[in-house]
Amino acid sequence: MTLEPQTPSGDQIFLDHVGWFVPDMDAAHAAFEKLGFPMTPFTVHTNEQADGSRVPSGTANRCAMIRRGYLEVLVSVPDVDTAIARQLRTGLSRYTGLHLIAFTVGDADSTVGRLQVAGFQPEPPIALRRPMPLDDGGEGTAAFSVIRFPDGAMDEGRIQILTQDTPDTVRQLSVTADENALDMLSGILLCVADPSEAAQRYASFVGHRADFADGVYQIALDRGGLAICGPDACRRLLPDVEIPDLPFMPAVAIRSADIDKTAAFLAGRGVTMARPDDGRVIVPPEAGMGAAFILHDAGIPPFAG
Repeated sequence: MTLEPQTPSGDQIFLDHVGWFVPDMDAAHAAFEKLGFPMTPFTVHTNEQADGSRVPSGTANRCAMIRRGYLEVLVSVPDVDTAIARQLRTGLSRYTGLHLIAFTVGDADSTVGRLQVAGFQPEPPIALRRPMPLDDGGEGTAAFSVIRFPDGAMDEGRIQILTQDTPDTVRQLSVTADENALDMLSGILLCVADPSEAAQRYASFVGHRADFADGVYQIALDRGGLAICGPDACRRLLPDVEIPDLPFMPAVAIRSADIDKTAAFLAGRGVTMARPDDGRVIVPPEAGMGAAFILHDAGIPPFAG
């Protein structure tokens, strides 16, 4: 299988990564390792200032890298009080699990202008930096230009758009999933009180149309996509889901290069899963730090209503 491009070009927009807010990084690390995701080292985030100095952002992470896209796990840093840290703590008070969606574009600066025209209020791009051990020795710097929005601009969580300034540094083979055969972050499901409003808002946000069928809005991006639904459709898609609050991000979708290999790997690790007769493997939220994993063959829609 030929993989999609690593980074977008022109007006393309990709689903870059999704993020969990968790209270215990050690527990999250164990859960993701069991699913076959080697994780990057624990890293405290900093923002680069105009004078080149760096200040703590109030969060720290470990990432589970996939060949295309990745999964981020975030905790707050003690004794650092910033807007981004407060947002994490507020989200975590609602539920442990998915609270972040990050899209990637080729040019963050031009995207700011598009978002302003669309009626959003993006903040100027932030230069986010974190150290990254390199497979050939030494340490590099993973650099991102991140567009964030005022607190409360998107009720669903931390929704941001970024440009990857150092894509080759971010992806080191030693911490990229391989054994589980998963090769691309393909989607995320949002459960909301008003799916029509949310679908229209996200369609404007990403510049792609929303299609509706069987109770679910689907927004296909140039790589990956979003699915948006209400509680009834969510329970139909995920019969065992418990909805702690609205809005809620109940599931992430990841494409497999070989779904039989993926299922065999997870079975060997003792992971609880369901395998419907439709090319998918479903890992329940209790094994995914509060989010279900929908694993699927290429060409299989993970969130079909």
